[in-house]
Amino acid sequence: MIPSSSKVIWLPVAVALVALSWRVAKLGFGVADPMPNFSPWLALSFAGAALMPRQAAWWIWPLLLVACDMLCQSGNMAEMWTVYACYGLAGLLGGALRKNMGALGIVGGTALASIGFYLLTSTQAWWISPVFSKTLTGWLQAITVGDPAYQPQAWVFAVRSLVSETGFALVLVAAHNAEAFQRRLAALPWRLARQPSLTSCPA
Repeated sequence: MIPSSSKVIWLPVAVALVALSWRVAKLGFGVADPMPNFSPWLALSFAGAALMPRQAAWWIWPLLLVACDMLCQSGNMAEMWTVYACYGLAGLLGGALRKNMGALGIVGGTALASIGFYLLTSTQAWWISPVFSKTLTGWLQAITVGDPAYQPQAWVFAVRSLVSETGFALVLVAAHNAEAFQRRLAALPWRLARQPSLTSCPA
Protein backbone atom coordinates (compact mmCIF):
# COMPACT_ATOMS: atom_id res chain seq x y z
CA MET A 1 0.00 0.00 0.00
CA ILE A 2 1.31 3.45 -0.87
CA PRO A 3 1.39 5.59 2.27
CA SER A 4 -0.49 8.85 2.39
CA SER A 5 1.52 12.01 1.88
CA SER A 6 1.11 12.84 5.61
CA LYS A 7 3.13 9.73 6.46
CA VAL A 8 5.99 10.28 4.04
CA ILE A 9 9.33 10.55 5.88
CA TRP A 10 11.36 13.37 4.37
CA LEU A 11 14.44 13.72 6.61
CA PRO A 12 16.60 11.16 4.74
CA VAL A 13 15.64 12.89 1.49
CA ALA A 14 16.78 16.22 2.96
CA VAL A 15 20.08 14.67 4.12
CA ALA A 16 20.66 13.21 0.64
CA LEU A 17 19.95 16.62 -0.94
CA VAL A 18 22.51 18.23 1.36
CA ALA A 19 25.10 15.66 0.24
CA LEU A 20 24.25 16.32 -3.40
CA SER A 21 24.51 20.08 -2.84
CA TRP A 22 27.95 19.56 -1.35
CA ARG A 23 28.97 17.66 -4.50
CA VAL A 24 27.77 20.55 -6.67
CA ALA A 25 29.61 23.08 -4.50
CA LYS A 26 32.82 21.05 -4.65
CA LEU A 27 32.79 20.25 -8.38
CA GLY A 28 31.10 23.34 -9.75
CA PHE A 29 32.35 26.11 -7.50
CA GLY A 30 35.68 24.80 -6.22
CA VAL A 31 34.63 24.81 -2.58
CA ALA A 32 37.37 23.31 -0.41
CA ASP A 33 36.64 19.69 0.42
CA PRO A 34 36.85 19.13 4.21
CA MET A 35 36.52 15.35 3.72
CA PRO A 36 38.35 14.48 0.47
CA ASN A 37 38.01 10.75 1.03
CA PHE A 38 34.28 10.85 1.75
CA SER A 39 32.39 9.60 -1.33
CA PRO A 40 28.86 8.45 -0.43
CA TRP A 41 27.49 8.38 -3.97
CA LEU A 42 26.71 4.66 -4.23
CA ALA A 43 24.92 4.96 -0.88
CA LEU A 44 23.00 7.91 -2.26
CA SER A 45 21.84 5.76 -5.18
CA PHE A 46 21.12 2.51 -3.33
CA ALA A 47 20.08 3.58 0.18
CA GLY A 48 18.55 6.79 -1.16
CA ALA A 49 16.31 4.82 -3.52
CA ALA A 50 15.45 2.34 -0.77
CA LEU A 51 14.37 5.12 1.61
CA MET A 52 12.64 7.40 -0.87
CA PRO A 53 8.87 7.83 -0.55
CA ARG A 54 7.03 5.04 -2.34
CA GLN A 55 5.70 7.48 -4.92
CA ALA A 56 9.21 8.43 -6.07
CA ALA A 57 10.98 6.65 -8.92
CA TRP A 58 14.19 4.70 -8.24
CA TRP A 59 16.12 6.62 -10.90
CA ILE A 60 15.87 10.05 -9.26
CA TRP A 61 19.18 9.92 -7.36
CA PRO A 62 21.26 8.34 -10.17
CA LEU A 63 19.85 10.92 -12.59
CA LEU A 64 20.65 13.79 -10.23
CA LEU A 65 24.22 12.55 -9.82
CA VAL A 66 24.75 12.34 -13.58
CA ALA A 67 23.10 15.73 -14.13
CA CYS A 68 25.34 17.22 -11.45
CA ASP A 69 28.47 15.99 -13.22
CA MET A 70 27.22 17.16 -16.60
CA LEU A 71 26.47 20.63 -15.30
CA CYS A 72 29.79 20.83 -13.48
CA GLN A 73 31.65 19.24 -16.40
CA SER A 74 33.49 16.96 -14.02
CA GLY A 75 36.20 14.87 -15.68
CA ASN A 76 36.01 13.00 -18.98
CA MET A 77 32.33 12.09 -19.27
CA ALA A 78 33.04 9.44 -21.91
CA GLU A 79 35.19 7.49 -19.43
CA MET A 80 32.59 7.75 -16.67
CA TRP A 81 30.02 5.40 -18.20
CA THR A 82 30.94 2.56 -15.82
CA VAL A 83 30.50 4.85 -12.83
CA TYR A 84 27.10 6.04 -14.03
CA ALA A 85 26.02 2.50 -14.90
CA CYS A 86 26.86 1.50 -11.32
CA TYR A 87 24.84 4.42 -9.97
CA GLY A 88 21.88 3.37 -12.11
CA LEU A 89 22.12 -0.30 -11.14
CA ALA A 90 22.41 0.57 -7.46
CA GLY A 91 19.34 2.81 -7.68
CA LEU A 92 17.40 0.13 -9.55
CA LEU A 93 18.20 -2.52 -6.95
CA GLY A 94 17.53 -0.19 -4.03
CA GLY A 95 14.17 0.80 -5.47
CA ALA A 96 13.19 -2.79 -6.32
CA LEU A 97 14.10 -4.13 -2.87
CA ARG A 98 12.87 -1.29 -0.70
CA LYS A 99 9.73 -3.14 0.39
CA ASN A 100 11.78 -6.14 1.49
CA MET A 101 14.71 -4.61 3.37
CA GLY A 102 15.18 -3.56 6.92
CA ALA A 103 18.01 -1.30 8.11
CA LEU A 104 20.48 -4.20 8.01
CA GLY A 105 19.54 -4.97 4.41
CA ILE A 106 19.98 -1.35 3.35
CA VAL A 107 23.39 -0.99 5.00
CA GLY A 108 24.55 -4.44 3.87
CA GLY A 109 23.26 -3.86 0.35
CA THR A 110 25.13 -0.56 0.22
CA ALA A 111 28.33 -2.31 1.31
CA LEU A 112 27.92 -4.93 -1.43
CA ALA A 113 27.20 -2.20 -3.98
CA SER A 114 30.37 -0.39 -2.90
CA ILE A 115 32.50 -3.51 -3.32
CA GLY A 116 30.93 -4.25 -6.71
CA PHE A 117 31.52 -0.65 -7.81
CA TYR A 118 35.19 -0.85 -6.85
CA LEU A 119 35.74 -4.14 -8.66
CA LEU A 120 34.00 -2.93 -11.83
CA THR A 121 35.75 0.43 -12.02
CA SER A 122 39.12 -1.14 -11.18
CA THR A 123 38.57 -3.70 -13.91
CA GLN A 124 37.80 -0.90 -16.35
CA ALA A 125 41.03 0.85 -15.33
CA TRP A 126 42.94 -2.41 -15.78
CA TRP A 127 41.51 -2.88 -19.27
CA ILE A 128 42.08 0.62 -20.65
CA SER A 129 45.29 1.66 -18.89
CA PRO A 130 48.64 0.71 -20.45
CA VAL A 131 50.12 0.62 -16.95
CA PHE A 132 48.56 -2.79 -16.27
CA SER A 133 49.44 -5.98 -18.15
CA LYS A 134 46.34 -7.66 -19.55
CA THR A 135 46.87 -10.73 -17.39
CA LEU A 136 45.52 -12.01 -14.09
CA THR A 137 48.58 -10.52 -12.38
CA GLY A 138 47.87 -7.15 -13.96
CA TRP A 139 44.23 -7.29 -12.85
CA LEU A 140 45.26 -8.18 -9.30
CA GLN A 141 47.61 -5.19 -9.35
CA ALA A 142 44.75 -2.95 -10.50
CA ILE A 143 42.47 -3.99 -7.63
CA THR A 144 45.14 -3.92 -4.92
CA VAL A 145 48.15 -1.66 -5.48
CA GLY A 146 46.77 0.22 -8.48
CA ASP A 147 48.85 2.57 -10.60
CA PRO A 148 52.16 3.23 -8.74
CA ALA A 149 52.04 6.84 -9.98
CA TYR A 150 49.03 7.52 -7.78
CA GLN A 151 48.76 7.44 -4.01
CA PRO A 152 47.18 6.18 -1.87
CA GLN A 153 47.16 2.64 -3.20
CA ALA A 154 43.96 1.32 -4.74
CA TRP A 155 43.04 -0.90 -1.80
CA VAL A 156 43.18 2.10 0.55
CA PHE A 157 40.76 3.94 -1.71
CA ALA A 158 38.50 0.86 -1.63
CA VAL A 159 38.45 0.77 2.18
CA ARG A 160 37.77 4.49 2.45
CA SER A 161 34.95 4.23 -0.08
CA LEU A 162 33.42 1.28 1.78
CA VAL A 163 33.49 3.18 5.06
CA SER A 164 32.02 6.27 3.39
CA GLU A 165 29.22 4.37 1.67
CA THR A 166 28.14 2.28 4.65
CA GLY A 167 28.52 5.24 7.00
CA PHE A 168 26.28 7.42 4.85
CA ALA A 169 23.74 4.60 4.53
CA LEU A 170 23.64 4.44 8.34
CA VAL A 171 23.10 8.21 8.46
CA LEU A 172 20.16 7.92 6.07
CA VAL A 173 18.64 5.05 8.07
CA ALA A 174 19.14 6.99 11.31
CA ALA A 175 17.49 10.06 9.77
CA HIS A 176 14.54 7.93 8.66
CA ASN A 177 14.02 6.41 12.10
CA ALA A 178 14.61 9.70 13.93
CA GLU A 179 11.78 11.37 12.03
CA ALA A 180 9.60 8.28 12.42
CA PHE A 181 10.15 8.38 16.19
CA GLN A 182 9.46 12.12 16.34
CA ARG A 183 6.20 11.75 14.39
CA ARG A 184 5.20 8.47 16.08
CA LEU A 185 5.34 6.54 12.82
CA ALA A 186 6.59 3.01 12.27
CA ALA A 187 10.39 2.98 12.32
CA LEU A 188 12.43 0.90 9.92
CA PRO A 189 13.21 -2.38 11.71
CA TRP A 190 16.80 -3.60 11.89
CA ARG A 191 15.69 -6.54 9.80
CA LEU A 192 12.34 -7.55 8.40
CA ALA A 193 10.58 -10.54 9.89
CA ARG A 194 10.30 -13.53 7.61
CA GLN A 195 6.96 -14.06 5.99
CA PRO A 196 5.37 -17.34 7.06
CA SER A 197 5.68 -20.12 4.48
CA LEU A 198 2.47 -21.04 2.69
CA THR A 199 3.43 -24.69 2.92
CA SER A 200 4.15 -24.73 6.62
CA CYS A 201 1.65 -26.34 8.94
CA PRO A 202 0.65 -24.82 12.28
CA ALA A 203 2.07 -26.57 15.32
